[in-house]
Amino acid sequence: MTHVLVADIGGTKTLFQLTTENGDVLSEKEYVSQQFARFDLVLAEFLAQDQIKLCMIKRACFAVAGPVSGRNANVTNLPWQLNADELAHHFKLDNVYLCNDFEAVAHGISCLTENEIVTLQQGEPDQTMPRAIIGAGTGLGQALLFPTSNGWHVVSTEGGHTDFAPTNNKQILLLEHLIQRFGHVSYERVVSGAGLVTIYHFLRAYEQEGENPQLHQAMMAGDPAAAISEFANHQQDGLAVEALDLFIQIYGAQAGNLALTTTPRGGLYLAGGIAAKNIERFKQGLFINSFLAKGRMQPLLEKIPVHLIIQPKVGLLGARLLAQKIIV
Repeated sequence: MTHVLVADIGGTKTLFQLTTENGDVLSEKEYVSQQFARFDLVLAEFLAQDQIKLCMIKRACFAVAGPVSGRNANVTNLPWQLNADELAHHFKLDNVYLCNDFEAVAHGISCLTENEIVTLQQGEPDQTMPRAIIGAGTGLGQALLFPTSNGWHVVSTEGGHTDFAPTNNKQILLLEHLIQRFGHVSYERVVSGAGLVTIYHFLRAYEQEGENPQLHQAMMAGDPAAAISEFANHQQDGLAVEALDLFIQIYGAQAGNLALTTTPRGGLYLAGGIAAKNIERFKQGLFINSFLAKGRMQPLLEKIPVHLIIQPKVGLLGARLLAQKIIV
């Protein structure tokens, strides 16, 4: 029996799945990416499992959070570099395909059920028009889908690295703060896990507020962005609430920029862990209000359906679809 291997490779975590050709899952495992110096090391650990090390793998698709050029890819927020041919040779894989992680997410949309999507704006759907995806996690990914006679043609982008454009005085001060720290300031610097933490520290300095000791301890003990979200969602800290709200505002503004660029009447989709873990706050209207705040273009944006993906494995689903297309 032959098998299909897929991976969703991110700056924070890497998720593997091995299935039969029919889709039955034989093994699925998640690893902390930063604990490995190279991708081949984490792949070797996954393939060394007793129940799978003798499996014949015909197809493999690795979705990478970073730019892909032909048979090469690198992870933007890690020093990992991947070459498809080297991986195929070293691990005796018959066929290896590399794709951008948001290319995989884009393909995975077709696998989602209604229960795995939350609609933030109904809009006026038109499936003859493009779709767009934006997703904040470790970084900020974006991808485009264009309808063709053979389904959707996906184009991955690095649009998350476009220049951050503030929309009010407080955001202008945030930009000035970030320019002093980084020089160039992209949306990913703000709309990402690290960006939420940066916003929180900026607001502390800007408003000269003391820090909640419980929140400080939670940030030091684990994922600081997750701690800020946790305290914001349970109304335990006003500064955390303000930081998350400002984050959502800027997220909505960039989603609106993407929508103006592509007019995705087929739907604009929010992916990534941050939105999925803060659904209620995204449903409260701050995101959509910021999304729509484009002056004379607001009526156009009101026609665009906006959906939030809550299926965390959408990238794996898309990678498996791509793996199935590999000619063996």
